[in-house]
Amino acid sequence: MTATIARLVLAMLILPATGVVFAITLAALLKPSRPPSVQQLLVLWSVVYAFVATYWVLLWRDVVRWTRGRVVRTAMGTALALLAGAAFAGFALALNPRLPGQFLVLVGGGIVPIAWVIATVVLWRETSHERAERLAALGGEVACPLCGYNLAGLAGSPCPECGGRFTLDRLLAAQPKAETHSDAAAGL
Repeated sequence: MTATIARLVLAMLILPATGVVFAITLAALLKPSRPPSVQQLLVLWSVVYAFVATYWVLLWRDVVRWTRGRVVRTAMGTALALLAGAAFAGFALALNPRLPGQFLVLVGGGIVPIAWVIATVVLWRETSHERAERLAALGGEVACPLCGYNLAGLAGSPCPECGGRFTLDRLLAAQPKAETHSDAAAGL
């Protein structure tokens, strides 16, 4: 299984894993025969948000190019996700002013991690400039993994030398890794 496939499988598991964290935290906060207070629900959502953010960042940290701008946009996306949760709760309250605060916090709080993950999918994707830099780091050569033919500049997908067909991810994964500066300094 490739690293990309493994990450995608783990990405799909965020929902059930978050559900488990939610249930365990809720059970720990509940008092017998009393509904949770607004403060307890805020603690609950804080734990869930911390879990989701940690899980998601750890899952994608090696794939995302962490520039200062991307970190700032992620922080703004976090603020917007919190605002979306508050707006949703406000909308529900406008529809029915008699709704209890616990319900509003519970429902509005559930919007935040969903909105944040969706925002990160958009904010963390590789830009065309970053892709060009990554390809340039390969030295301008993209070799066929089967025969070594230089595929740079070709418009078609098959190798004209051996006929091999590859997805871009598979082709790039098969390229020799460029020697890093620290490896060169260490004489590796």
